[in-house]
Amino acid sequence: MSGASPDLTLAILTYDRPEGLAATLRSCLGQRNRLGLSIEIVVVDNHPSGSGRPVVEATAAGSPWPIRYVQDLTRNMATLRNRGFSEARGRWLAVIDDDETAADDWTDALVGALQATGADIAVGPRFALFEAGAPPPYDPEGRQFVRDLHLPDLAEIDLTTASGRPRYGLGTGNSVFDMGRCFPEGEGVMREAFGDAGGEDAELFVRLHRQGRRIVWSARAKVTETVSRNRTEIPYRLIRTRRETQHYVSIYIDGARWPVLARIELFLKGLMQAAVGGMLTLVTLEGRSDSRLRWRLLLEHGLGKLSWRRPVGYIDETPTLV
Repeated sequence: MSGASPDLTLAILTYDRPEGLAATLRSCLGQRNRLGLSIEIVVVDNHPSGSGRPVVEATAAGSPWPIRYVQDLTRNMATLRNRGFSEARGRWLAVIDDDETAADDWTDALVGALQATGADIAVGPRFALFEAGAPPPYDPEGRQFVRDLHLPDLAEIDLTTASGRPRYGLGTGNSVFDMGRCFPEGEGVMREAFGDAGGEDAELFVRLHRQGRRIVWSARAKVTETVSRNRTEIPYRLIRTRRETQHYVSIYIDGARWPVLARIELFLKGLMQAAVGGMLTLVTLEGRSDSRLRWRLLLEHGLGKLSWRRPVGYIDETPTLV
């Protein structure tokens, strides 16, 4: 590209998933690119071993687009995600995770959604492919692992209610940002205060929405996430549910029109959910079941609302040896 800025940057944050990263990169290089965009790819590697480097070097050798490798060992997810944004040179930045693969019209659908609607951000659906070969018994259709807002293609996403309550919790995986319109002053993207506890990308979407940025749903921009076995295990699902609920509470209160009333509402709702969920977990003997999770999830939703000031923080996702 002889120094010219690309139209689109594809950013991938990776952590010790060389096989997943290779699959992600292959899917990026397999784009039809019917829009004729000039594209670059940036890989930010957070693992001390630099396990992503040989994957990037091998892929770059046959790539029609430049691929840049950056290693950043900062232990803060907001800082790392910000690094991916700061490395971007394109007008648009699309984000895909190292456990996701994109359909071959992914970039066309995401960028096309912005062009068709004049929106600032587009988000697409994420489907699931299970490493174990099938969804877990407690969720036989795998719905907990799918992001699908069930909106018409190009529909605008009304992310919060009038009171400030978030309607959806969006992550940056499978999204695209118009960089100049979302960050006109080159300001920091994600708040580092959320980086240790998580939820930094969900907070970003809500903050940009509150600032008047338009977010649209790109139903045709499909990615598939490979869900590892350990992420389907019940203890993991429970602690993650509690953490995500804590994110929801923090983001809600941060932008609520009446923060005191929001705190009271969430506290009372948390008490009710914890009481009902705990009681029904005991009465139905759900704690002994591998195929039922409803009441334990309700309990964790309640505990998350009650404990939001003591965030769960980092959850170890290292695969367990079988």
